[in-house]
Amino acid sequence: MRAVVSILAAGAVAATVAGFVRGFSPPKTDGLRFGAILFALLLVSTLLKATRLKGFSDVRHFEAAVPLDDTDVVLPTNGFLRDQPFSVRLFVLYLILTLPASVLWEPWIVLLPLGSALDWLGQAAVAVHWERGHGRVVWRGHVESRPWELSVSSRPPTRTATGAQAA
Repeated sequence: MRAVVSILAAGAVAATVAGFVRGFSPPKTDGLRFGAILFALLLVSTLLKATRLKGFSDVRHFEAAVPLDDTDVVLPTNGFLRDQPFSVRLFVLYLILTLPASVLWEPWIVLLPLGSALDWLGQAAVAVHWERGHGRVVWRGHVESRPWELSVSSRPPTRTATGAQAA
């Protein structure tokens, strides 16, 4: 989610700067068509990730993840996303990639990184759906020696606003 917020923030800054430098003109028909095709491809890609098709499925990766013992799991604090809403490095990277291209070439190039943001949102939706359906939590990078490896642990019991365990 931090990556998505970082990309959206970089896109907003780049679009504002490009708009002031080149002017705020309406998108061309070709650009709208390209955006619609990109969105449709991302939607199909997300739907394929939610299946068990070999080569496309994220669900297969979740099911093959290494189970963690409950004592190994250190849960992030509830304010993790609130305390660190975006990644500064990713923000700067996407700003460096989109700002010069949007100012010097085509202003609507600032919309291309939205493809990454939408793809990551789709992956997050597939992961959350799987986690809720299986009562597990998916972790990436929990094992420091193998940061690419997925791990799963049991979902901690939910609590009410007073801190009592939910039934």
